[in-house]
This record gives sequence, structure tokens and C-alpha cells, in this order.
Amino acid sequence: MIDVTRPGTGFVALVTITVNDPAAHAPLLDLLSREVEQWVRHRPGFVSANYHVSLDGSRIVNYAQWASEEDYRESFRDNPGAGSLRSAITAVEGVEGLEMVGYTLARSIAAS
Repeated sequence: MIDVTRPGTGFVALVTITVNDPAAHAPLLDLLSREVEQWVRHRPGFVSANYHVSLDGSRIVNYAQWASEEDYRESFRDNPGAGSLRSAITAVEGVEGLEMVGYTLARSIAAS
């Protein structure tokens, strides 16, 4: 397993979905986790996917960790449903916006 706490190691995809209706949470979480369960978690370099709902209910954040940006990008090239997930997310009633930003670890501080 890759040490995702070492600076310069790994890649994180942070996807933020803005919603105007908390009723959108359940179908979005089902949709996102189904994709990971069926396909993504079996890809080389995949570490984890985590889903968080903001306390005010206006956003869902998907924090996905990968061994490298290359592994992340390769997963899309090999995915038979590539491109359709974004459309499926934005088609869910109550979704206002979707933003994805990639990150590389610059510093990590662990619990003592």
C-alpha cells in the first residue's frame, strides 16, 4: 500500500457537488458509491473514496485518493462508462453544480 502521508506521493481528486435540495443526497451517494464499488475500486492505484455531506446540506464532497495522477487518469481511459457519470450526476434533481480539482500532497501532519 502506498504511503499517502508522504509529501509528493499520491493524488487526490476532490469533487464538490452543489445541491439545492437535501433529497438529492441519497441518490447522489448511491450513484457515486455504485461506480466505485463496481469499477473504480478494482483499478490499479486506487486507495479510497470518501463522501462527506456539508452540515448545511448544500454540498457533497467526494475525496478520492490514488497512488498517482497517472493511475487516476488511466482509470477513466479504461472505464466503459467514462463520460456518462458527470451527466448522470448533473441529471439528479436538485444538483446545481459540479466541480473537480486534483491535488498532490504538499505536507502531512499525523496524530501523535
